[in-house]
Amino acid sequence: MFEKFRFISFRFLYFIIGIIIIVISVFALWHSRPQELKAPDNGFVSNNTPTIFIHGWSSSLMAERDMVTSAEVRGVARKRMIIRVRSNGKILVTGDIKKWMRNPIIMLQFDNNRAGEVQYAHWLTKVCKLLKAKYHVNNLNFVGHSMGAYAAVYYNLLNGNQSDLPRTQKMCLIAGPYDGIIDNHKANQPTSGPLKTLWDDKPNQNRLLADGRPKIIHPEYKKLYRLRNNFPHQVRVLNIFGNIGDGSNSDGVVTATSALSLRYILRDKVNFYQTFESFGAKSQHSALHDNNLAVNRQLTEFIWAKNYQPGAPNDLQQ
Repeated sequence: MFEKFRFISFRFLYFIIGIIIIVISVFALWHSRPQELKAPDNGFVSNNTPTIFIHGWSSSLMAERDMVTSAEVRGVARKRMIIRVRSNGKILVTGDIKKWMRNPIIMLQFDNNRAGEVQYAHWLTKVCKLLKAKYHVNNLNFVGHSMGAYAAVYYNLLNGNQSDLPRTQKMCLIAGPYDGIIDNHKANQPTSGPLKTLWDDKPNQNRLLADGRPKIIHPEYKKLYRLRNNFPHQVRVLNIFGNIGDGSNSDGVVTATSALSLRYILRDKVNFYQTFESFGAKSQHSALHDNNLAVNRQLTEFIWAKNYQPGAPNDLQQ
């Protein structure tokens, strides 16, 4: 009798333990997908279009971290994938992109972070083909800083709306050097080779003419301009630039003229083009991506807000 009672007790105990395990598993699953299973903020979109972040010259994922974290803290988006491009072009992927994911973020790193903006664009093409073929990414947003911004623009000019690539929806471009970089004689500037010529600008040397064309057109600008007819017409662009307020009309690395020269390339080619100036000491070139509250707010709301309200009218309508 005692043995039968003990057998029943053990069965009951195992049953209780099984129920506890199931409850814990369901609870863990719920919290593993909090952004998707919980009600999203009504002020922001909830779709599966990834946003890829691209760093600049001599940089890394660290330059993207604060911007990504800002969106995550607001509960707007979530980092889902890190893509590393080795110096030989091999692509290493950590994480995944699934259809159920809400506003997924992809962080991109180039191991050779001094390959230059043109090479970045070619590697970006390989990455985007992989995203379309393997992860079924049909639409994509871009956030680029410095040469990462130039690379994003050049990528879209090279490829347009090719069917083997995701369709670009939005581009937030930060401190893009479309028509020159200030030659500050810094240690990380190349001293030889073709990339040396990219540091070809000086503060207040160049200016925009009445029609928006830069007075001085550097070779890297010509490279973009001659492909302007390829740019995908559906893209919405936010062009962010910095002005540290020291009279140089620049962020210390890229002049406002160089950054704003993009408008002349994209005029009549996109349905929305907006600029945002970050002014003051926090607007130094690298500081634009380093926990800059104004930049983070503009970026997050432009990419994900349902009703983005720019600070000024669409620049293409002015």
